[in-house]
Amino acid sequence: MTGKYVTFRQNPKVEILFGFYGGKPIPTKQDKFKPLKAFEIDEDGNEVELKNFYERKDDKNSIQEMKELVSEYATEAFKEKGIIKRPANIEVLLSFSVKERRFKEVDIDNLTKTILDGLTGVAFEDDSQVSSLIVNKHVHEMKIDALFIGVTELTDENKGFGNDIKLFGEVESE
Repeated sequence: MTGKYVTFRQNPKVEILFGFYGGKPIPTKQDKFKPLKAFEIDEDGNEVELKNFYERKDDKNSIQEMKELVSEYATEAFKEKGIIKRPANIEVLLSFSVKERRFKEVDIDNLTKTILDGLTGVAFEDDSQVSSLIVNKHVHEMKIDALFIGVTELTDENKGFGNDIKLFGEVESE
């Protein structure tokens, strides 16, 4: 038999895992603006370029379309479990695969906001329930855009990955 096969195993700390690959790049509000060359004339009559001026790009509702796509996938993924209701705390893991140019252009927090907005009302009631957010942005080896989403309702039995992250702690005294 020829060809290469890969078997994926879902980490037991992740309750619901879903995603998609090979589509359009994940749009952000950051994408709505492009730099604008603007100048002013100083008191000596010289043109001086102004920094940090932007103009709005034509938006074809790409952010709304992505939110709807995420909601559609989340609806299917959460069909059995149902929406996670308050006061439950949630851990969300996001893995963004982007093309190299986009990796250098887009901020990870802007990518995250678009996806959390798409999950709200479908996977969980409100994104204020998210108490742990682990996000990764990388260039995929096949140079494709992809997104994988992991959502876990945090419980005494499943504390997620965030519980393992400790930046500081008490030192036991002798």
